[in-house]
Amino acid sequence: MDEIFSKQHYRRTFFVLVALVLALALTARFFVLPSFAPAQSLTGAALLGSLLDNLVVSLFLTVFLGAFVFWLTPAIVKRSAIDVVAPKQINPLLKSAVSTTRAWIYKGACGRYTRATTIPKMAEAARTESIGRDINICLLNPKNDDLCAAYATYRRSLKSGSSGTPWSREAVQEEIIATAVTALMFQFSEPLLRIRVFFVDHFSAFRLDISDQFVVITKEDKEASALRADSGTYFYDSYKDDVRLTERQSKEMVCCGKLVFSNPVDEKKLREAVKCADIFDDSKLSGLDIKRLIDSINKPSDPY
Repeated sequence: MDEIFSKQHYRRTFFVLVALVLALALTARFFVLPSFAPAQSLTGAALLGSLLDNLVVSLFLTVFLGAFVFWLTPAIVKRSAIDVVAPKQINPLLKSAVSTTRAWIYKGACGRYTRATTIPKMAEAARTESIGRDINICLLNPKNDDLCAAYATYRRSLKSGSSGTPWSREAVQEEIIATAVTALMFQFSEPLLRIRVFFVDHFSAFRLDISDQFVVITKEDKEASALRADSGTYFYDSYKDDVRLTERQSKEMVCCGKLVFSNPVDEKKLREAVKCADIFDDSKLSGLDIKRLIDSINKPSDPY
Protein backbone atom coordinates (compact mmCIF):
# COMPACT_ATOMS: atom_id res chain seq x y z
CA MET A 1 0.00 0.00 0.00
CA ASP A 2 2.86 2.38 0.73
CA GLU A 3 4.15 1.80 -2.80
CA ILE A 4 0.72 2.60 -4.27
CA PHE A 5 -0.07 5.69 -2.17
CA SER A 6 3.40 7.24 -2.60
CA LYS A 7 3.08 7.47 -6.41
CA GLN A 8 0.45 9.76 -7.90
CA HIS A 9 -0.41 7.75 -11.03
CA TYR A 10 -0.70 4.51 -9.03
CA ARG A 11 -2.78 6.29 -6.37
CA ARG A 12 -5.24 7.68 -8.91
CA THR A 13 -5.70 4.32 -10.60
CA PHE A 14 -6.15 2.61 -7.24
CA PHE A 15 -8.91 4.97 -6.08
CA VAL A 16 -10.74 4.73 -9.40
CA LEU A 17 -10.73 0.92 -9.24
CA VAL A 18 -11.83 0.93 -5.58
CA ALA A 19 -14.70 3.32 -6.39
CA LEU A 20 -15.85 1.08 -9.26
CA VAL A 21 -15.69 -2.07 -7.15
CA LEU A 22 -17.54 -0.34 -4.29
CA ALA A 23 -20.28 0.89 -6.65
CA LEU A 24 -20.72 -2.61 -8.10
CA ALA A 25 -20.81 -4.17 -4.62
CA LEU A 26 -23.44 -1.71 -3.35
CA THR A 27 -25.56 -2.20 -6.48
CA ALA A 28 -25.41 -5.96 -6.07
CA ARG A 29 -26.19 -5.76 -2.32
CA PHE A 30 -29.20 -3.43 -2.48
CA PHE A 31 -30.72 -4.18 -5.87
CA VAL A 32 -29.59 -7.56 -7.18
CA LEU A 33 -29.49 -9.66 -3.99
CA PRO A 34 -32.95 -8.62 -2.64
CA SER A 35 -34.55 -9.62 -5.93
CA PHE A 36 -33.34 -13.21 -5.36
CA ALA A 37 -33.64 -13.23 -1.54
CA PRO A 38 -36.21 -10.72 -0.25
CA ALA A 39 -35.21 -11.48 3.34
CA GLN A 40 -31.83 -9.78 2.65
CA SER A 41 -33.45 -6.40 2.05
CA LEU A 42 -32.17 -3.59 4.33
CA THR A 43 -33.92 -0.43 5.46
CA GLY A 44 -32.05 2.82 5.89
CA ALA A 45 -31.78 2.41 9.67
CA ALA A 46 -30.57 -1.18 9.38
CA LEU A 47 -27.97 -0.16 6.81
CA LEU A 48 -26.67 2.68 9.03
CA GLY A 49 -26.46 0.35 12.04
CA SER A 50 -24.54 -2.26 10.05
CA LEU A 51 -22.09 0.34 8.71
CA LEU A 52 -21.43 1.77 12.20
CA ASP A 53 -20.82 -1.71 13.63
CA ASN A 54 -18.36 -2.53 10.88
CA LEU A 55 -16.67 0.87 11.24
CA VAL A 56 -16.01 0.34 14.96
CA VAL A 57 -14.56 -3.12 14.39
CA SER A 58 -12.42 -1.98 11.43
CA LEU A 59 -11.10 1.06 13.34
CA PHE A 60 -10.14 -1.06 16.34
CA LEU A 61 -8.33 -3.65 14.19
CA THR A 62 -6.53 -0.99 12.13
CA VAL A 63 -5.21 0.87 15.18
CA PHE A 64 -4.22 -2.34 16.96
CA LEU A 65 -2.39 -3.81 13.95
CA GLY A 66 -0.69 -0.50 13.13
CA ALA A 67 0.59 -0.10 16.68
CA PHE A 68 1.70 -3.73 16.79
CA VAL A 69 3.68 -3.45 13.53
CA PHE A 70 5.25 -0.16 14.65
CA TRP A 71 6.31 -1.66 17.97
CA LEU A 72 7.63 -4.80 16.28
CA THR A 73 9.72 -2.99 13.63
CA PRO A 74 13.34 -2.56 14.79
CA ALA A 75 14.69 1.00 14.94
CA ILE A 76 17.49 0.16 12.48
CA VAL A 77 14.92 -0.84 9.85
CA LYS A 78 13.03 2.43 10.28
CA ARG A 79 16.26 4.40 9.78
CA SER A 80 17.40 2.32 6.79
CA ALA A 81 14.30 2.77 4.67
CA ILE A 82 14.87 3.12 0.93
CA ASP A 83 12.07 3.49 -1.62
CA VAL A 84 11.72 2.70 -5.32
CA VAL A 85 10.73 5.64 -7.55
CA ALA A 86 8.91 4.94 -10.81
CA PRO A 87 10.56 6.42 -13.96
CA LYS A 88 7.72 8.90 -14.51
CA GLN A 89 8.12 10.27 -10.98
CA ILE A 90 11.88 10.98 -11.12
CA ASN A 91 11.66 14.36 -12.83
CA PRO A 92 8.83 15.76 -10.61
CA LEU A 93 10.63 14.45 -7.52
CA LEU A 94 13.91 16.16 -8.40
CA LYS A 95 12.18 19.42 -9.32
CA SER A 96 10.21 19.44 -6.06
CA ALA A 97 13.47 19.29 -4.09
CA VAL A 98 15.33 21.91 -6.14
CA SER A 99 12.98 24.73 -5.15
CA THR A 100 13.28 24.13 -1.39
CA THR A 101 16.76 22.75 -0.71
CA ARG A 102 19.64 24.97 0.41
CA ALA A 103 22.32 22.59 -0.88
CA TRP A 104 22.59 20.21 -3.82
CA ILE A 105 25.17 17.54 -4.58
CA TYR A 106 25.48 15.84 -7.95
CA LYS A 107 27.78 12.93 -8.66
CA GLY A 108 27.63 11.52 -12.15
CA ALA A 109 29.17 11.77 -15.58
CA CYS A 110 28.14 14.73 -17.75
CA GLY A 111 25.60 16.62 -15.62
CA ARG A 112 23.08 17.38 -18.37
CA TYR A 113 20.11 17.63 -15.96
CA THR A 114 22.21 19.64 -13.52
CA ARG A 115 23.14 22.08 -16.28
CA ALA A 116 19.62 22.40 -17.70
CA THR A 117 17.47 22.36 -14.57
CA THR A 118 19.19 22.15 -11.19
CA ILE A 119 21.52 25.16 -11.42
CA PRO A 120 18.99 27.58 -13.05
CA LYS A 121 16.19 26.63 -10.64
CA MET A 122 18.43 26.94 -7.58
CA ALA A 123 19.57 30.35 -8.83
CA GLU A 124 15.93 31.38 -9.21
CA ALA A 125 15.10 30.11 -5.70
CA ALA A 126 18.08 31.95 -4.23
CA ARG A 127 16.98 35.22 -5.85
CA THR A 128 13.37 34.75 -4.71
CA GLU A 129 14.25 34.04 -1.07
CA SER A 130 17.44 36.15 -0.97
CA ILE A 131 19.17 33.21 0.70
CA GLY A 132 22.28 31.52 -0.68
CA ARG A 133 22.55 28.04 -2.10
CA ASP A 134 25.50 25.61 -2.30
CA ILE A 135 26.00 23.27 -5.26
CA ASN A 136 28.70 20.60 -5.50
CA ILE A 137 29.12 18.84 -8.86
CA CYS A 138 31.26 15.76 -9.59
CA LEU A 139 31.88 15.17 -13.31
CA LEU A 140 34.14 12.99 -15.38
CA ASN A 141 37.55 14.47 -16.13
CA PRO A 142 37.25 15.79 -19.73
CA LYS A 143 41.04 15.72 -20.12
CA ASN A 144 41.08 11.95 -19.60
CA ASP A 145 40.55 10.71 -23.16
CA ASP A 146 40.53 7.02 -22.23
CA LEU A 147 37.94 7.60 -19.50
CA CYS A 148 35.65 9.61 -21.79
CA ALA A 149 36.01 7.00 -24.56
CA ALA A 150 35.15 4.20 -22.11
CA TYR A 151 32.10 6.09 -20.89
CA ALA A 152 30.97 6.73 -24.47
CA THR A 153 31.22 2.98 -25.17
CA TYR A 154 29.13 2.30 -22.06
CA ARG A 155 26.45 4.80 -23.12
CA ARG A 156 26.26 3.31 -26.62
CA SER A 157 25.60 -0.11 -25.07
CA LEU A 158 22.43 1.15 -23.37
CA LYS A 159 18.97 1.29 -24.88
CA SER A 160 18.92 5.09 -24.50
CA GLY A 161 22.17 5.33 -26.49
CA SER A 162 20.39 4.60 -29.75
CA SER A 163 18.60 7.98 -29.81
CA GLY A 164 19.89 11.53 -29.97
CA THR A 165 23.47 12.54 -30.65
CA PRO A 166 25.70 9.46 -31.09
CA TRP A 167 27.85 8.95 -28.02
CA SER A 168 31.54 9.36 -28.78
CA ARG A 169 34.54 10.49 -26.77
CA GLU A 170 34.16 13.96 -28.21
CA ALA A 171 30.44 14.10 -27.41
CA VAL A 172 31.13 13.16 -23.78
CA GLN A 173 33.83 15.82 -23.48
CA GLU A 174 31.50 18.42 -25.00
CA GLU A 175 28.77 17.63 -22.45
CA ILE A 176 31.19 17.84 -19.51
CA ILE A 177 32.73 21.11 -20.72
CA ALA A 178 29.25 22.58 -21.24
CA THR A 179 28.26 21.76 -17.65
CA ALA A 180 31.52 23.11 -16.22
CA VAL A 181 31.26 26.39 -18.17
CA THR A 182 27.59 26.73 -17.16
CA ALA A 183 28.66 26.33 -13.52
CA LEU A 184 31.25 29.10 -14.01
CA MET A 185 28.69 31.34 -15.69
CA PHE A 186 26.22 31.05 -12.79
CA GLN A 187 28.96 31.25 -10.19
CA PHE A 188 30.03 34.70 -11.39
CA SER A 189 26.59 36.03 -12.34
CA GLU A 190 24.67 34.82 -9.25
CA PRO A 191 26.28 36.12 -6.01
CA LEU A 192 24.02 33.92 -3.84
CA LEU A 193 25.26 30.71 -5.48
CA ARG A 194 28.41 28.92 -4.37
CA ILE A 195 29.30 26.26 -6.92
CA ARG A 196 32.18 23.81 -6.72
CA VAL A 197 33.04 21.44 -9.57
CA PHE A 198 35.23 18.33 -9.21
CA PHE A 199 36.66 16.26 -12.06
CA VAL A 200 36.73 12.52 -11.38
CA ASP A 201 38.90 9.90 -13.11
CA HIS A 202 36.40 7.03 -12.91
CA PHE A 203 32.74 6.56 -13.74
CA SER A 204 29.83 4.62 -12.31
CA ALA A 205 26.59 3.27 -13.73
CA PHE A 206 24.73 5.25 -11.06
CA ARG A 207 24.14 8.98 -10.55
CA LEU A 208 23.48 10.68 -7.23
CA ASP A 209 21.35 13.79 -6.72
CA ILE A 210 21.40 14.77 -3.05
CA SER A 211 19.21 17.53 -1.62
CA ASP A 212 18.47 18.50 1.98
CA GLN A 213 15.41 16.24 1.90
CA PHE A 214 16.59 13.05 0.19
CA VAL A 215 19.04 11.37 -2.17
CA VAL A 216 17.88 10.01 -5.54
CA ILE A 217 19.97 7.31 -7.20
CA THR A 218 19.35 6.97 -10.94
CA LYS A 219 20.80 5.23 -14.00
CA GLU A 220 21.23 6.54 -17.52
CA ASP A 221 18.25 4.57 -18.83
CA LYS A 222 15.09 6.73 -18.85
CA GLU A 223 12.92 3.64 -18.34
CA ALA A 224 14.82 2.50 -15.23
CA SER A 225 13.38 3.10 -11.78
CA ALA A 226 15.29 5.14 -9.21
CA LEU A 227 16.00 4.69 -5.52
CA ARG A 228 15.24 7.27 -2.84
CA ALA A 229 16.55 7.54 0.72
CA ASP A 230 15.28 10.32 2.97
CA SER A 231 17.43 12.61 5.09
CA GLY A 232 18.30 11.08 8.45
CA THR A 233 18.43 7.52 7.17
CA TYR A 234 21.54 5.37 7.08
CA PHE A 235 21.66 5.28 3.27
CA TYR A 236 21.31 9.06 2.92
CA ASP A 237 24.28 9.66 5.21
CA SER A 238 26.28 6.91 3.50
CA TYR A 239 25.80 8.38 0.02
CA LYS A 240 26.87 11.81 1.27
CA ASP A 241 30.01 10.25 2.74
CA ASP A 242 30.66 8.54 -0.60
CA VAL A 243 30.60 11.92 -2.36
CA ARG A 244 32.97 13.41 0.22
CA LEU A 245 35.45 10.62 -0.45
CA THR A 246 35.10 11.15 -4.20
CA GLU A 247 35.76 14.87 -3.86
CA ARG A 248 38.92 14.20 -1.83
CA GLN A 249 40.25 12.02 -4.66
CA SER A 250 39.32 14.43 -7.45
CA LYS A 251 40.67 17.63 -8.97
CA GLU A 252 38.62 20.71 -8.14
CA MET A 253 38.01 23.27 -10.86
CA VAL A 254 39.66 26.56 -9.90
CA CYS A 255 39.26 29.70 -12.00
CA CYS A 256 42.20 32.03 -12.57
CA GLY A 257 40.09 35.12 -11.93
CA LYS A 258 36.66 36.70 -12.30
CA LEU A 259 34.96 36.12 -15.64
CA VAL A 260 32.29 38.28 -17.22
CA PHE A 261 30.04 36.23 -19.48
CA SER A 262 28.21 37.48 -22.53
CA ASN A 263 24.67 36.36 -23.16
CA PRO A 264 24.63 34.16 -25.15
CA VAL A 265 28.07 32.64 -24.71
CA ASP A 266 30.18 32.84 -27.86
CA GLU A 267 33.28 30.92 -28.91
CA LYS A 268 35.66 33.59 -27.60
CA LYS A 269 34.14 33.49 -24.12
CA LEU A 270 34.02 29.70 -24.21
CA ARG A 271 37.74 29.48 -24.93
CA GLU A 272 38.51 32.07 -22.27
CA ALA A 273 36.54 30.17 -19.61
CA VAL A 274 38.00 26.79 -20.56
CA LYS A 275 41.55 28.16 -20.41
CA CYS A 276 41.04 30.19 -17.23
CA ALA A 277 39.55 27.27 -15.27
CA ASP A 278 41.86 24.68 -16.91
CA ILE A 279 38.87 22.57 -17.91
CA PHE A 280 40.29 21.24 -21.17
CA ASP A 281 43.39 21.58 -23.32
CA ASP A 282 42.88 24.61 -25.54
CA SER A 283 44.87 22.96 -28.33
CA LYS A 284 42.35 20.06 -28.42
CA LEU A 285 39.24 22.22 -28.22
CA SER A 286 39.14 22.66 -31.99
CA GLY A 287 38.75 18.89 -32.35
CA LEU A 288 35.30 19.14 -30.75
CA ASP A 289 32.06 20.37 -32.29
CA ILE A 290 32.24 23.96 -31.05
CA LYS A 291 28.78 24.91 -32.32
CA ARG A 292 27.14 21.95 -30.57
CA LEU A 293 29.08 22.71 -27.39
CA ILE A 294 27.98 26.35 -27.36
CA ASP A 295 24.36 25.33 -28.04
CA SER A 296 24.54 22.97 -25.05
CA ILE A 297 25.46 25.96 -22.87
CA ASN A 298 23.04 28.52 -24.30
CA LYS A 299 20.12 26.18 -24.98
CA PRO A 300 20.43 23.23 -22.55
CA SER A 301 17.88 20.45 -22.90
CA ASP A 302 16.33 18.53 -20.00
CA PRO A 303 17.16 14.81 -20.50
CA TYR A 304 13.97 13.84 -18.67
